[in-house]
Amino acid sequence: MQGWQVRNGIDNSTVNGSTFQARELTVNQYAAPAAEVRWPMVIGRIPPRATAFQPRAELRRTIDEARGEYGTVVLSQVLAGGGGVGKSQLAAHYAREAIDAGTDLVLWADAAEPSAVTDLYARAAVELRVPGAHGEAEQDAERFLAWLATTERSWLIVLDNTTEHTPEQLWPVTSRGGRGRVIATTRHRGAASTGGDRMLVDVTTYSAAESAAYLRQRLERATCAHFLDERSDDLAEELGHLPLALAHAAAYMINTRRSCGRYLELLRDRSRNLDAVLPARSGADGYRGPVTAALLLALDAAMQEEPVGLAGPVLGLAALLDPTGHPQGLWSTEAVLEHLGNVRGTPVTADDALDALALLHNYSLVTVTETADREVTLHALTARAALDIDPGSPQSSHAAADALLELWPSADYSVQGLAATLRANTDVLAGHSTADLIQPSLGLHPLLFRCGLSLSDAGLYTTSLQYWRNLSTMSEHLLGTDHVDTLSARNNLAHSYSETGDTDQAVVLQEQILADRERILDTDHPQIFIARNNLAATYWRAGRTDDATSLQEQILADCRRILGADHPHTLIARHNLGTTYTDAGRIDDAISLKEQVLTDRRRILGADHPHTLMASNNLAVSYWCAGEPDRAMEMLRQAIADFDRVLGPDHPDTELARENLLVIAQNPQFDAAQASSSRSPSSEGEPGSAV
Repeated sequence: MQGWQVRNGIDNSTVNGSTFQARELTVNQYAAPAAEVRWPMVIGRIPPRATAFQPRAELRRTIDEARGEYGTVVLSQVLAGGGGVGKSQLAAHYAREAIDAGTDLVLWADAAEPSAVTDLYARAAVELRVPGAHGEAEQDAERFLAWLATTERSWLIVLDNTTEHTPEQLWPVTSRGGRGRVIATTRHRGAASTGGDRMLVDVTTYSAAESAAYLRQRLERATCAHFLDERSDDLAEELGHLPLALAHAAAYMINTRRSCGRYLELLRDRSRNLDAVLPARSGADGYRGPVTAALLLALDAAMQEEPVGLAGPVLGLAALLDPTGHPQGLWSTEAVLEHLGNVRGTPVTADDALDALALLHNYSLVTVTETADREVTLHALTARAALDIDPGSPQSSHAAADALLELWPSADYSVQGLAATLRANTDVLAGHSTADLIQPSLGLHPLLFRCGLSLSDAGLYTTSLQYWRNLSTMSEHLLGTDHVDTLSARNNLAHSYSETGDTDQAVVLQEQILADRERILDTDHPQIFIARNNLAATYWRAGRTDDATSLQEQILADCRRILGADHPHTLIARHNLGTTYTDAGRIDDAISLKEQVLTDRRRILGADHPHTLMASNNLAVSYWCAGEPDRAMEMLRQAIADFDRVLGPDHPDTELARENLLVIAQNPQFDAAQASSSRSPSSEGEPGSAV
């Protein structure tokens, strides 16, 4: 009624249930008291265990040790790694272990979408009857996190697929009494994954033993154990021990009734892309979708970060190189920076390139390590996936080749680890880009010559022989038999025959090469000197002392006349002639030449150059022949120490000097039958130059 003031309410009372108000009438709807929570509780969907799950005891030990880092309990362990390394399966293993141990609460959240985590936290707050939870998602999520911090109950929260954008407020921050734990998985290894009370643990691929166990168990459970054969280990190695790839490969073999050996042949067929040989199909232990997409999932995000647009081109270049590692210095070379600038359309600095490399590391697409000379690695299948998407161009192949050559020291005997790394990267690059590095208009890329010479310098004569044999064949096919680079490759092949003791084959090939060069080139061309010098050295190795002496005397006269006394060709010619004089019994002439060669090489090349050390070895042999064994042995002891320090104890030159010392110690008096242990280091460098 108008004018009446009616007030209905309940003061100082506790009401159970919902409250509704109509005008000034308040009605409370009664609700029965909430049922008690039934512990333990599991919230969220834990992925099923893989068919042949590998427990990875060593890795789990590392994860558990990370929890006790710094003498205290670290709340969160973040399992970081690239696509397909088994991060989620490891996290699910921890979740199942917690359930089996009676942990009060196990919650599994897909953290790729933050709002989904908020909703799950809010659901947990309601189901756990957290005080104050009333159906408002964000507020209930906050109440749930507060409950985690204060409860005395045990709990495990798994945040699967966190990213650098996962909000800080979604991470539990503490646990009363240390009874709570967070396991997170991520592809991101940057600062966002290590902030707060979090410890990063790198998750890599299976060990060889784990790969073998996976394949055996997976195929046995499918009654296909007979598909295992002598190539099983090779298959696992080819797949890089990647759990994702092994799961797809096993499913493919089961579905197509292929053995490991037959499947390996299919996998190595590079005319097929990765998704064709590792197709998305059921039975791959929960891995869904194409392998390429799984491996490169993070690339789009990396491309959007500073330096914008550079991560993709950097990954494309890295994919052309050896997956087991290349020097980080490659990303500061002029060749790489110019190429990246051309691709992006704006200048690129070394800092830009290194920042892009760090981005790829943070997104687990490459790994930047502290391993000397191999600081940058990536999984072989990631490299193959990247090349499937963008096979690259002749420009990128040449940029990579130019960069490797830019890194290659002129005297790589002093940095044998770097030289081995550069050779391995050259092999991989050439495998991807043979046609780009051997072009009729450009000839053989200089990197291909440098790699072969490095093999010989390292004393890897058998490997060097195979290298030059292959390169000569390819050069003849792509450039023609008379191309100057083909002749250079064949000349180095002949020298490798000589180094491995096949002097008959070397002589035949070198005589043919000399005739071809004299037919094609000017009389005084440096490559003719090289061919004649190497032929003379092979005559000497073959015991044709008179032929060697005659040719070497002519070579030395021509080198002095045209090139001068200090030219490298002249030094080699004098050195080789002195060695031949020793075998011919002209000891005084030999000593005179060799003493001058040693003095000049120390002055021009330096005391530690391998050619200087070999000059010491050969002079010592001449001293022995002259009846001065004490002087010879003193010089050889010093040469052995220097060879050992510079080239290593197993290098053939070191072994030669050591053998010479042993021969002289056992036979102080010169015996012509023992005088064949000196050696002429003759070889060919890039076209138009000599070692």
